[in-house]
Amino acid sequence: MRSTLITLLVLAGFSVNAQNVLKVSTGATLKTTGGVTIVLQDMNLENDGTINQASGDGGFKFTGTQTSNIGGTSMPVFGILEINKTNGGKVLLNRNVSINSSINFITGQLDLNSSNILMATGANLAGESETTRIVGPNGGFVEINQSMNAPASVNPGNLGATISSSANLGTVIIRRGHMPQSGAGLSTGIYRYYSIIPENNNSLNATLRLRYFESELNSQDENSLVIYQSNDDGINWNNMSQSTRNTNANYVEKSGLATLTLQTLANDNTVNPDGATGVVLTGQRKKTTDVTLKWTSQTETNMSGYQIQRRLKNESDFTDRDFVTTVAPGGNSMSPLSYQNIDPNSYTDTSYYRLKLVTTNATFTYSNVIAVPAKTKGSGGGNGNGNNKTTDDITTVNSKPLMQTGSLTKKITVGPNPNNGNFWFSVSGIKNGTIAALFTVDGKLLKQFTVVNLRQQQVSGIRTGIYLLKVPGFETQKIIVNGGGSHVPAAHPENNLKL
Repeated sequence: MRSTLITLLVLAGFSVNAQNVLKVSTGATLKTTGGVTIVLQDMNLENDGTINQASGDGGFKFTGTQTSNIGGTSMPVFGILEINKTNGGKVLLNRNVSINSSINFITGQLDLNSSNILMATGANLAGESETTRIVGPNGGFVEINQSMNAPASVNPGNLGATISSSANLGTVIIRRGHMPQSGAGLSTGIYRYYSIIPENNNSLNATLRLRYFESELNSQDENSLVIYQSNDDGINWNNMSQSTRNTNANYVEKSGLATLTLQTLANDNTVNPDGATGVVLTGQRKKTTDVTLKWTSQTETNMSGYQIQRRLKNESDFTDRDFVTTVAPGGNSMSPLSYQNIDPNSYTDTSYYRLKLVTTNATFTYSNVIAVPAKTKGSGGGNGNGNNKTTDDITTVNSKPLMQTGSLTKKITVGPNPNNGNFWFSVSGIKNGTIAALFTVDGKLLKQFTVVNLRQQQVSGIRTGIYLLKVPGFETQKIIVNGGGSHVPAAHPENNLKL
């Protein structure tokens, strides 16, 4: 049946020349029916006429040990394109091709060679593996378009980009290429990238999972892979971090993406600076003779310790009190660490405290400044008047004590979250003003705010990234900014606290 069909096709305007090329001449149409497969063993295909196979009509199978080229002046439309090359043989594209059903990988590679593969909406890739897959060191991409209304773990065309979102994305163009990406913020990526272009591309709150082969790592450590995103065609790149990383299943996933654009995978370039991150100091006077100081670090890098400094209200500057050596092994820790120190202090007016964070390289930064008032009669345990009430929940703002009581619901509310760099937050469960501090994920202080109970605080101009909102005595809130504005410069802690 197959040999009869091929013979008829040759008589109808097809030829096989001495260079082992199946040529479809100008004006000729190659048509197969009934699922017939045309097998080209160590042969090239040159299409100057028409090859247009609908899904189910059949396909082309490239076999043998030598490289086969697909070229010609006209774009062929394959039902099924099968790659079955051994001993280093591959299929090399010299022009764009279209796929109506599937590309089936048995063995060998399909090299894009600066050309593109355009896939029908229902087409897919089947059988790709570490050694049998699409490559594109010279450029080119494979593309599919699909309509996505609230997609749930949809992997269009099995290209390896799985998308979830509650939004209606409309028609989405997904392109996969294999040249490593680079630009500002990204030195180099893996041998795979995705350009995802939704018709509706805002407030997606999308989860994106990107797959890869280990042979595409391009010397990147897969244990440190994160998703990078560019909004200007690869000129600038933002580190979007990752929500899930699976080195066994070879994927990296990120949730909370507001938009989908140009994405790739590369090693996390976030380097923890020397010092401690996420440090917020609190202080409480439980006795007339001393003050209890507490703080927690999120990470520590090359830390020596914490110099406690105090300034009494009648003094003009801070002086050193006690030095607390880091408890991080070797001065380095990626887990939260807690500290406490009691400062002998019988001063009868307000005392101010801060921490000097000292590294092993003799560099230092300062923590936030706190104000601790004198202990008033009847305000705490051991004062001899029979009142054993303690002030464990007291912090201070602007020299005024703040009592967190069980009668108030302690909560930080942020809206919207994720956001575009403009958001609001409010704190409930406080009686008087207190300090809220906004940190980068690596612990750099960006802003401090004096907040009162249930009053909304507006924040604007924050660039893309993950931030931590901290209020003493409250659970830290993670804030996700996608597509944010200009970076807000770090504020010196004392500049935002009026004493």
